Amino acid sequence: MSATNAAPRMAFTGVWPTMLVSRRLPGHEQSNAGLAAHIAAQEAREADFTARYQEQNFFASDNAAVRWLNDQINLTVSAFLRQVGIERDLSWTLFSWYNINRYGDHHAPHTHPRAYLSGTYYVRMPPAPASADGPGARQGCISFYDPRTAANMITVGTEPDARAAHVVRPSAGTLLMWPSPLQHYVHPNLTEEQRITISYNVIMDRYTGIK
Repeated sequence: MSATNAAPRMAFTGVWPTMLVSRRLPGHEQSNAGLAAHIAAQEAREADFTARYQEQNFFASDNAAVRWLNDQINLTVSAFLRQVGIERDLSWTLFSWYNINRYGDHHAPHTHPRAYLSGTYYVRMPPAPASADGPGARQGCISFYDPRTAANMITVGTEPDARAAHVVRPSAGTLLMWPSPLQHYVHPNLTEEQRITISYNVIMDRYTGIK
């Protein structure tokens, strides 16, 4: 190809990306059994504690399975910070609560204010629906919504981020983490089996922003 016909030199820069993290935690089978038993005991003492999540302090427990999950989340926070290029030492506090979702339970679209990162760990998940179509196809899923308001309205349909929602179907043992301002929706549980999850916020003890 001659110099006159060469492709023009240009730079492609991706700006304002949204980082989502998904991990399958090692050793989750045994730990999930311990977490489910611990949550069942708390639920027996405090009825409907799921709806009063702000009263919970799940990681205050010295239960072995709870400590295991606390350590796994802290490891994931450290990896997230490295991935986005934050090199300096930071400290944070985890605030966590459990959720027991029975038939029809869901969480409307929302964000997590006053936190830097948020996430959910899946202790028990009902089986996925047999069909990938129909109104119940996304039961048990979590959807994340494009933070760029109406950006999907100008796509031509082939871009990797053309859809307004990113849908994840987690399984037991999955840890998710995302930036707290990201709006998300937990689809209804449409089975008779309980969906048990542990949600958390990562609150920076000292955070002055990135220049």
